[in-house]
Amino acid sequence: MGASKQLLTTKEFAERSGLPVSKVTKFLRDGRLKGQKQSGKWMIPASELETYAAPADPPPKPRAREAEASPAATAPGTGQTLSVAAFSAMTYLTERGVRNWLKAGNLKGRQAENGEWQVDAASLEDPQVKRLIR
Repeated sequence: MGASKQLLTTKEFAERSGLPVSKVTKFLRDGRLKGQKQSGKWMIPASELETYAAPADPPPKPRAREAEASPAATAPGTGQTLSVAAFSAMTYLTERGVRNWLKAGNLKGRQAENGEWQVDAASLEDPQVKRLIR
């Protein structure tokens, strides 16, 4: 198999790049590294080693969910709201998890007329949520 078509696991990529496995996984989730899941495991093209500059954090690329999301609040407590997708992208909660937390009262928010949930940006300051921020 040629180097351009060779796929590496996160562990193999981490060993070759000098990054911790957790950082490689985070870069994959953030879209900073190209990769795909195969049988539940991330597989990264070996060519990403060549294009990956250095262990320093490159600037984050917006995720697809963030690009489609409504404008996000950056300052909690300003009365601004976040869409479920934007809140999910900022935390380790899935969109379904965010909606469940809203319904259970673990997050502050409201349901718009069209049925879409909006999460109060102030929820990011809640200790339960702070530990889930990416």
